[in-house]
Amino acid sequence: MNIPNNCAGIDLKGFLAKGAIRQMLQVQRLCKEINGRPILSDINFVIEDGGSLAIVGESGSGKSTLAQLIMALKQPTSGQVLFNERSLPRKGIKSYKEWYSDIQIVFQNTASTLNPAMSLYRCLEEPLINFTNLKRRERRDKILEYLNKVGLHRDLLKHRPGKLSGGQYQRACLAKALIISPKLLICDEIVASLDIVLQQQMIELLMSIQKERGLSLLFITHDLSLVPGLCADILVMKDGKKVEQFNTSALHNEEERDIYTITLLKSTESLETTWKQYATHDNKSTG
Repeated sequence: MNIPNNCAGIDLKGFLAKGAIRQMLQVQRLCKEINGRPILSDINFVIEDGGSLAIVGESGSGKSTLAQLIMALKQPTSGQVLFNERSLPRKGIKSYKEWYSDIQIVFQNTASTLNPAMSLYRCLEEPLINFTNLKRRERRDKILEYLNKVGLHRDLLKHRPGKLSGGQYQRACLAKALIISPKLLICDEIVASLDIVLQQQMIELLMSIQKERGLSLLFITHDLSLVPGLCADILVMKDGKKVEQFNTSALHNEEERDIYTITLLKSTESLETTWKQYATHDNKSTG
């Protein structure tokens, strides 16, 4: 940021404030133990207002536990999580409600996200009833708005979640998380169970919504190939510890990257090559 040489007559404090980027989510020296076994050790990172960070690592690296701590579904053994300078809620419905108004998550296992006994309409209406003061007609308009945002047809609203395809179900979960306009969205392996075509569609949808709303994003994945274009920064985890953090533009700079990050990247590239060869062979066989 360039500060004028001659500051006479300038509100310097105001000038600096305009250039400052607010730290929305702060994770500070976060640790979690279960039965004396360390699950997370000394995790530190920041997500700025409107920023995006990918947490990448293999299964068992502690990624999902980290998401649960940020969502106050579990409490850390030590360290802290701050959201706009507020600490994690520990008790009281009001404090949890305020936290979840600002932060929403789409889980890897979405089977319990939408109540199978309710219609999709009721599933999407539920967070509006719990977190807003919207009237019935306003809730209906909001549901239709977000259904359209995630590319689902309104005819699906009368069906129960079990009638949705995998891709439709995941989009509906995304709509439910976004419908109360959170400031931060956490996505925990949300495309892991989808085929490569549906994965790309979901990534493009997230990119579009993020750009439209200035949404802050924490994207958790084991697949480094999904990150470029979606997240500005990458934090790599292994065995509950932070390996490294870097700008996404430096992903392929092998001289700077940790050997573990390179291994993750090459394994992803190998899987992509295998899938493309299989797809080409399959097309020739059916052609």
